[in-house]
Amino acid sequence: MQVETSSENRGLLAWIERRGVAETLACALAFLAYVPTLGFQFVYDDKPQVLQNPAIHAWRYIPHYFTSHVWGELYPNVQGDYYRPLFLLWFRINYAMFGIDPQGWHFTTILCHVAVTYLVFVLVRRLTGTHGIAFSAATLFALHPVHIESVAWVSGVSDPLTALSLIGSFLAYLRFRQENRWGWMGLALTLFALGLLEKETTVVLGPLVFTYAWIYAERISWISRFACALKHSLSFFVLTILYLLLRAHILHGLSHSVTPLSWKSMALTEPSILWLYLRHLLFPMGISGLYGLPYINYPASTAFVVPAILLVVLLGALPWGIRKLDDPRLALFACCWIALPIIPVLWLRTFSEGDIAHDRYLYIPSIGFVLVMSLGLARISNLWRASQKKLELAGLAMLAVAYALGTVTQQTYWASDLLLYQRAFTIAPHDNLVCTNLGSALLDAGDPEAAIALYSQVLAREPSYWLSNYDLGYTYYKLGKPQAAETYLRRALSVNDKDSDTLICLGLCIWRQGRADEAIPYVQRAIQARPSALGYHFALAMILREQNNIAAAEYEFKQELWYNPQSTAARQQLDALTSGAAGSK
Repeated sequence: MQVETSSENRGLLAWIERRGVAETLACALAFLAYVPTLGFQFVYDDKPQVLQNPAIHAWRYIPHYFTSHVWGELYPNVQGDYYRPLFLLWFRINYAMFGIDPQGWHFTTILCHVAVTYLVFVLVRRLTGTHGIAFSAATLFALHPVHIESVAWVSGVSDPLTALSLIGSFLAYLRFRQENRWGWMGLALTLFALGLLEKETTVVLGPLVFTYAWIYAERISWISRFACALKHSLSFFVLTILYLLLRAHILHGLSHSVTPLSWKSMALTEPSILWLYLRHLLFPMGISGLYGLPYINYPASTAFVVPAILLVVLLGALPWGIRKLDDPRLALFACCWIALPIIPVLWLRTFSEGDIAHDRYLYIPSIGFVLVMSLGLARISNLWRASQKKLELAGLAMLAVAYALGTVTQQTYWASDLLLYQRAFTIAPHDNLVCTNLGSALLDAGDPEAAIALYSQVLAREPSYWLSNYDLGYTYYKLGKPQAAETYLRRALSVNDKDSDTLICLGLCIWRQGRADEAIPYVQRAIQARPSALGYHFALAMILREQNNIAAAEYEFKQELWYNPQSTAARQQLDALTSGAAGSK
């Protein structure tokens, strides 16, 4: 971007290009776009990860962050695929500061996005040497609606946290490349290690460094290029291997299949996922928390054929588009930045059925996308030399306004579970997970009849669907119908006999029907599966107290307080027992 010298533009351009103004403006836009989220609730996975997770409620759990998966305290007997100790530490710090007030959590999440926006500006200015392109990229990144899930949702903060470490590490590498000072490489590797402990996506940094070194190698032969690229990226790959070994040791394996899916089904399903991601980068409309994309099992399916053809056409046109830009090498690297972070999330066996596509996976790839867009704006404006800067600023302004409107209007769906799942239902009304989650939100909103109708629809399609059986049983339990609840909870248990929530709820249903002796084993199995779960020890204590087993009840109340010291009900019951005045049931 060359500076326009006409009097019409000089004042605005001179102001934007003053030191600190462009990056401050981009960061301010990032903050203002998400100010409405300060009034949002905890939604989706926030409830188990924040409200029900004892691991973030006390400092004593910090060592456990490094020796178990991210759900380790909630589900200690379940294999996990997410090793994110620093993500849990972030949650612990937020819980210490804000407790269960969601406003503070949303505020720190917005601040993370603002910080990433600043680093995007620094990165693009470093790569291009141009203030204007950096401003364009940072502005588009700040406002792009595809970031809603990562910024409007508290648990989505893992992506901004990872981006901070990843971009910081890459910037340090660039300084090392320029100055050949090993202190910069040490900083790059340190930030890389921190990013690996925040989210697994950080492993793409090694390939990104290799790609950058390959593209910008001065040697002509491909062997020399390969040797140069490997030399620059070797330290990152070594650290990646050490991390993967540690992760495999902690998690008892590199990866665990959540959904048994054939290679054929994965390959046939991936084009529809990639097309969804590409559409949301280019035209970020129809944003949702869940999309209910189905698995594709037949090559003749239009859900495979159409996206596959469109992707092939776009990939075929990509080299032509790259050559048309002013800096083809940088454009090629930006495309690699888009593609590489998406590759790990195409291993669909890791995800639950119906939960295979999320916009949060585009947070880091979008850095490459906004760089390509900014290079494109600069190129288009160069074709109109008489008003180059004016055209470029006009194009940026139009995109920024469109992005801002898309972000502000679509982020509202993350304000509550009910809005989130109603939005998903409009997109995927026949998806089992979407329908079941909407039913749970309706139950929480005080509409159990609508919830029961949705659960029943799912079970009519798939009678063995575990989650709907459990939720329907839980709903009947909440309605004071333990006999009906028992029927569906036993069905859920026949599908998944290790789920602690099903076990505890079934035990309570049986107890409410006057069969305490039969209920106790189910409650004990639930405690064995999740000893730190809120209310589990309390439930057992209440049953034991009813049986006049005071010593055992007292022990269980103490266990409840050990794991959940904020439980006032357990404290009151324990005080009543120890004072000799047992409370009423």
